[in-house]
Amino acid sequence: MGGGAPGRQQGDHHQAEGGNQTVYVYKCTGSTIQIKGKVTSISLDGCKKCACVFEDCVAAFDLVNCQSVQVQTTGKVATISIDKTDGAQVFLSAASIGAQIVTAKSSEMNVSVPDPDSPDGDFIEMPVSEQFVSTFDPKTKKLSTGPTDIAG
Repeated sequence: MGGGAPGRQQGDHHQAEGGNQTVYVYKCTGSTIQIKGKVTSISLDGCKKCACVFEDCVAAFDLVNCQSVQVQTTGKVATISIDKTDGAQVFLSAASIGAQIVTAKSSEMNVSVPDPDSPDGDFIEMPVSEQFVSTFDPKTKKLSTGPTDIAG
């Protein structure tokens, strides 16, 4: 954890004191990380079988080189980036339904969002496409890319 106001750490919990902190977790295995308060950004790098629950993340939440990880926001996040990760489960809060999810070189990704029609607080789970198809449009002279039909 670096930058900005000092935080208070207890085990796998981190209390953010001010909104200008950056949280960086490297090669963590089998842990649950809880981040309370507002932070600038969060990065999990090389983590395996970990979960991260956080409130508000101003810039972006990044997963890089991870395996079998879960991410949950209870507040607001604008962007979640998943890069070179196999097995990512992302739970968005109602405040984060509009978040952008950017993926590259990753597999086995699912996103769950609160079901607005569920009185019990159920989630709707959706796979993130791993396969894409590109076609050239001679009129626009551009390549058009979208998810394949078999990708979910």
